Amino acid sequence: MKGSRFTAQLAHEFKEVRDDFRSPRFYRMLATMAVGLGITTTAFNGILLPNHFFSGGTSGLTLIYYYLLGWPSVGTLYLIFNIPLFVIGWREYALRYLFVSIIGVLMFSGGLELTQGIVLPIDDPLIAAILAGVMIGGGVGLYLREGGSAGGLDILAKFIRKRLAVPMGTTINLVNTFNLIGAWLIFDLKTAFYSGVYLFVMATVLEKVQTGMSQHRAVLINTAHPQVASRRIQQELDRGVTLLQVTGGFSHQSMLMLFSVINLYELGRLKQIMFDVDPQAFVTVMEAAEVIGRRFRTFEDDGYRKPFSGEEAFAQKPLPPMSQDISNQ
Repeated sequence: MKGSRFTAQLAHEFKEVRDDFRSPRFYRMLATMAVGLGITTTAFNGILLPNHFFSGGTSGLTLIYYYLLGWPSVGTLYLIFNIPLFVIGWREYALRYLFVSIIGVLMFSGGLELTQGIVLPIDDPLIAAILAGVMIGGGVGLYLREGGSAGGLDILAKFIRKRLAVPMGTTINLVNTFNLIGAWLIFDLKTAFYSGVYLFVMATVLEKVQTGMSQHRAVLINTAHPQVASRRIQQELDRGVTLLQVTGGFSHQSMLMLFSVINLYELGRLKQIMFDVDPQAFVTVMEAAEVIGRRFRTFEDDGYRKPFSGEEAFAQKPLPPMSQDISNQ
């Protein structure tokens, strides 16, 4: 029974991969990965290696091994280090996610081989660390925004998060701490310091490129005219609105609260709508670091498996009617 279920799951996911080959979005993602990894590997060989800086995650473990033994090449080592991670991820993640990650690892390893010998002439180690952080953080964030992946520690971190509920950041920070200690022991405290500067800049730039530039905002609205406001937001901003039944803490009266997700460029138009509908409305705007759902990033982009056969039919059953109409985001 389990074998037939696994076979059906595998066939379903192969169909997903085959469908991807027909999607323009897939090729746009590959092009973005090629550009982002080109920038990343240039900075890797041109700045990190000449300055003996250490990186984070799997690439950092790769550099520890390379600095100690000097063989084989960094690109080959990165490929070897990712093989056990793909074994771990095989039963945990959708085939599409692993397929994209394998392509990314091959691109990254190949890019490291092609950019060997490139050296960016930067004498100041602090400038070198900052520039490397900007280039690598920007390059990685560029393809992560499109759902790309180059393997690495995120596969293990997501595996641990799903199995043990340990945040991804905790796993990644522990490995990065190990890498910095390795920099200190193999070279000196100065190298570890500049490696830390690089990692900080890289993480900051990556976050801004991947999530900060998406500029999604979650909005909660208390208004005396929720139906009118909801209709205008849907018509004028083309955004879905969820109506939440709440109770006022002061008035103890039942009311409807509006919830919507927009981008930063639509915020001014939303304010104008609410000023027209209800100048006394209470509007709360929150930064949404990540949004998963229709018209945004999907669960499949994050590595989760799609349901199939009986599960898929169950997942698509209509929900029981609710007291209020709720529109999809």
